[in-house]
Amino acid sequence: MLSVDARSHRPYLRASAGGQKLFLMLKLLPTPEAANARPEINIAVVVDTSGSMREPAPGTTPELVEMDPVTVDGKTYNATYRGSSKLDVTMEAVRRLVESEHLRPEDRIALIHFDDQADVLASEKVGEGRARLVAAIDRLREYSGGTQMAPGLRDAEAELRGRENAARTVLLLTDGLAIDEEECREAATALAALRARIIALGVGEEYNEDLLADLASATQGKPYDFRDMTVLPEIFDAELGSATRQVVSDVAATVKTVKDVRLVSVARVYPSLADLDPAQAPLQLGSLEAGDHTIYILEFDVPERPAVRARLAQIGVTYRVPGQGYRGEIPPIDVTVEYTTDEALAASVDPEVMGYVQQRNVDTLVRQATQQAETNPEQAAKTLRIARSMTQRLGNRGMTVALGKAEDELKSRGTIAIGTRKTIKLGARTQTMKVGPGDDVPQNVPSQDEIRRLTGA
Repeated sequence: MLSVDARSHRPYLRASAGGQKLFLMLKLLPTPEAANARPEINIAVVVDTSGSMREPAPGTTPELVEMDPVTVDGKTYNATYRGSSKLDVTMEAVRRLVESEHLRPEDRIALIHFDDQADVLASEKVGEGRARLVAAIDRLREYSGGTQMAPGLRDAEAELRGRENAARTVLLLTDGLAIDEEECREAATALAALRARIIALGVGEEYNEDLLADLASATQGKPYDFRDMTVLPEIFDAELGSATRQVVSDVAATVKTVKDVRLVSVARVYPSLADLDPAQAPLQLGSLEAGDHTIYILEFDVPERPAVRARLAQIGVTYRVPGQGYRGEIPPIDVTVEYTTDEALAASVDPEVMGYVQQRNVDTLVRQATQQAETNPEQAAKTLRIARSMTQRLGNRGMTVALGKAEDELKSRGTIAIGTRKTIKLGARTQTMKVGPGDDVPQNVPSQDEIRRLTGA
């Protein structure tokens, strides 16, 4: 019920040439039999109800209304707005989610709010509790306060426990800086143990994009940054659709390397980017969607060898198909490579694998550039230029445009605007491209060592 394609970026390595890198692509796809086994859906919607959620929703055009100064949650307001607030738009998006025709009666939704405190406002099966869920949405207006996110995530963990055959998703929306970041990361670890993915949605310019990216990555989820809140219902609908397609779950890979070969890093690179802990045994690869590949890149350090064909590692994969109550495994996969003195053979690369490796490099470069921008704008501009050239060669127009805007801001202002920084950092994680097996090898793309030298990292 699961097909696996395992390929290295080079079938040949140079013999007697010192230590080298080997990148292995694991390309996983549920079979048609598994694709027809829709799982039950268990969603926890975790909504920030802090005071700032009453501010105008980005992407709307509220009317400014003058007023006497009023202080709310430590902030003083000299004007208010007539129109949709961030909370208004969020409530409507949750309402559309609850009423979606794609939900089945046995699917369950929990609605949780957080500010200074957190509460579960409703937790119901859709078939028998939809009216109670809709009524609970209106209660979101009753709350206000600061931004303590971890209690909301812990409530989500409690609500998602049990129902092992369900696809578990947390839709987390916030517009502010959480004051309990470490507790949030601990809660994400607990959610990851439940195989629950966090879809982390950041609104506006105050939230911590690094925290949201970490929470999503820890749970094999996905972070969002959006400038227009009117697209929120579409995002919720898309993520509900994604949940219904999570037909294969609990995918785990056991990697056994031979002496002196070391697994350095692991990342999911498509359909979005998330880092995995290479020290995990077995590696927890998360869930797979029907209808498209999920692709991982494993990075190995390999030692010097003479001209010889060598097995470097062996990989075993296990998985579950919750909709059929089935647990399966893939026969062990040998990772072999031939060491050669033929320079032409050693120079050949697999274009599909290299395309995904370079997309991960774009993410690395973007993170480096945003750090460098704080102290060395010229170096940051150079790093962004390298990243942008990569996205051009990969055909990733959206990221090319976003990185070009960041470059222009560095040149004109000596800094990257807060909104642009969030867009490029999260965009590098979510706007990954599918690479076809027949695509050309990206030309003149720097190697890992060259990237480190060029960017000063």
